[in-house]
Amino acid sequence: MSTNSMIARWTPLFIGSTVSFTMYGTILSQYGFYLFAFPDDKMFLKALVSSVFVLDTMSTYGALHYQWEIFIRCHKNISADCQAVIPWQAYMSMILGFHLTFVVQSFYAHRVWIMSGHNSPITAGVVALALAQLVTGMVCSGHVIRTGSTAAMFDSLATGGANAAASATCDILITSAIFYYLRLKRTDFRRREAPIERITKVFINSGLFTCMASLITLVLYCMQGRSYMIGAIGTALGKSYVNSMLAVLNARKLIRERKSTIVPMELQTL
Repeated sequence: MSTNSMIARWTPLFIGSTVSFTMYGTILSQYGFYLFAFPDDKMFLKALVSSVFVLDTMSTYGALHYQWEIFIRCHKNISADCQAVIPWQAYMSMILGFHLTFVVQSFYAHRVWIMSGHNSPITAGVVALALAQLVTGMVCSGHVIRTGSTAAMFDSLATGGANAAASATCDILITSAIFYYLRLKRTDFRRREAPIERITKVFINSGLFTCMASLITLVLYCMQGRSYMIGAIGTALGKSYVNSMLAVLNARKLIRERKSTIVPMELQTL
């Protein structure tokens, strides 16, 4: 592989990783805020949030180690052994990214189940798409581990493209369902509009980036010769899901402080 080819392949990964590490700082601050602001949350929810944070920290370590291998240890070393070998930390980071996406999408599936009045078809659709994302992600990871090739991280349209499509469709279904059911609740009482409007904005804004990132990833998989650009988006995608989950949970504090005392809503559930 020529030096120019290597630069073209790894530059998007470097940019995406830089953004990803910055987003981890946001996750760290959001997690700290959550622990401080909601000490009375149910034990299961606190355990879930802490587990997501720990897994994301492990994923960040794996990505950071991979960047060290590529850009520091292998600096100006264009040998095949140095540039092609993928450390186990990179595999760990990739696998954890797919699992974090599944956990967050399952978290939203539970919210859809509650807000839709236990609508089984919609909730089942979200869960099925989240599972499809996880399964295709594991197949893609297995392909990379089996081949041991960095090119396999970007060139697997069958599994990587299917993963991006399942993830984007799941995000679209989640955002649409939440928006629809929150709009229905808003019409019940005039005094509900302010808190409902804030909740809606939080959910829509949180899901917008993840949905667009998944769609862009799918498009890049379909662009022959440009798939390596996925590194600029894929490395930050898992972080966007974790940030989304924490942002939705932490938004409850501001909404609770501003909501009217006569609004008959269980904002902690939403």
